[in-house]
Amino acid sequence: MSSSFEHSNSGLPYRDPQKDGPFVLRGRWQVVDYLGQGGMGTVYLARDLNLDNRKCVVKRLRDDFFRDEDKEKAQQFFLREAKVLSKLQHPNIVLVLDSFREDEEYYLVMEYVEGHNLQDMLREREEPFSEDQVLGWSKQICEVLHYLHAHDPPVIYRDLKPSNIMIDTKDNVKLVDFGIARLYQDDGDNTHVVSQGYSPPEQYWGGADPRSDIYALGATMYFLLTGEEPLALTVCSPRDVDEDISEAADLIVGRATQQDVYLRYQSALEMKDELDYVTTSQPEEKSNFKLLEMTVGILVMCLSIGGWFAYTKFLELKKESEFQLGQNREERVLLEKRLEEIKRREDTLKKMVESQIPNSSGKLGNKITVTNSKNGSGSESGPFGTFGSGMANFGFPGLGNKNNNLPSISNGEDPVPVPVPLPFHGQTNGNGTTLTYGPDKESISSQNHSAFETAMEDRDESQLTDPEGLAPLEEDTQH
Repeated sequence: MSSSFEHSNSGLPYRDPQKDGPFVLRGRWQVVDYLGQGGMGTVYLARDLNLDNRKCVVKRLRDDFFRDEDKEKAQQFFLREAKVLSKLQHPNIVLVLDSFREDEEYYLVMEYVEGHNLQDMLREREEPFSEDQVLGWSKQICEVLHYLHAHDPPVIYRDLKPSNIMIDTKDNVKLVDFGIARLYQDDGDNTHVVSQGYSPPEQYWGGADPRSDIYALGATMYFLLTGEEPLALTVCSPRDVDEDISEAADLIVGRATQQDVYLRYQSALEMKDELDYVTTSQPEEKSNFKLLEMTVGILVMCLSIGGWFAYTKFLELKKESEFQLGQNREERVLLEKRLEEIKRREDTLKKMVESQIPNSSGKLGNKITVTNSKNGSGSESGPFGTFGSGMANFGFPGLGNKNNNLPSISNGEDPVPVPVPLPFHGQTNGNGTTLTYGPDKESISSQNHSAFETAMEDRDESQLTDPEGLAPLEEDTQH
């Protein structure tokens, strides 16, 4: 089974590996599969028959140009790519294995990169890449650009964009498609080849220099961080799309995409240094943040434990305070009851005294007997004979128990003690002087009155009784 593709101009046949099966070029490169179509050529998967069937990529120049002028220009670019790549040896640049022309077709054999380009990867995942990942890839690209720009002669890539950046299985960057790359010494080349959104303003009129690749890298970072295509001839700011992007990354992208070449990074090495600073400071900031977070967590835990203990102690003190308050309330109630009892007894005692004194004074008019004896005995012939013992029963100090030599007055019923000898005169016996009043007797001997004053002077002050309680008695006695 065989079929052929005809060359558009020469009519020379060529084969398609998907339909016609594998075919071999130059006796070494066996083309086995179709990989894709580029802007200037078709890419196939091949095997190196000389190196144990190692995978490689065969790139064939397109031949479907409508004008000979376009075809000639494409051939120039294709040959330039082979020329440039043959002089470059870098781990992040795809390696050229062979370039040749066969059957009026131009072929370029390169190493096979097992991976995908960034544009396809982002479209497949349907979301932007993480900032750390983009910054890591950007540092690798800066290293490649620095290598190209420092090459002798310098090489300007001029076509840096996500579709020309491959990421292998080890997360390493590989730059492919050097079709429009040129040596910087080719000052006469004013080719207006641009990629919208990724090419700087000076490249639109063919004035590209190493800072043009810096602009393209900044626009590529914007796409990888936001997932949106950058606008042509604008300063990119990824934070305008996603506020979670760090200010440092936003500043790097903004400076790289400045319209004025003198406001950009002046070299890829300068941009890489700033990327290194940002990527190395971020882990320290994250570490410091984790330390701060841990410290705050410990502090919150300590405060929680301390608050729990304080609350427990508060409840305990509150309980003790309520218990003590209850006891104080009970004691207060008992004291109030005792005070009321004392007041009640005081009122009762006061009424008893007031009731006894008028009764005693009312009977003085009938009979009063005063006894003055040393042994404290007296006759019951008088109305106040037992006055001393009766006053002692009321609990008045100094009456009825301190001086047994005091006279007593008896009204014929209960004896009432008298604190001093009464100034009465009358009949005298061996034990003292006793005066008995009848209804018609109201005089008092002056001699006994002197004896009464003497007894009052000799009496101790502590033996005085309540003046209010004895005032009626004294008045009756004087009468």
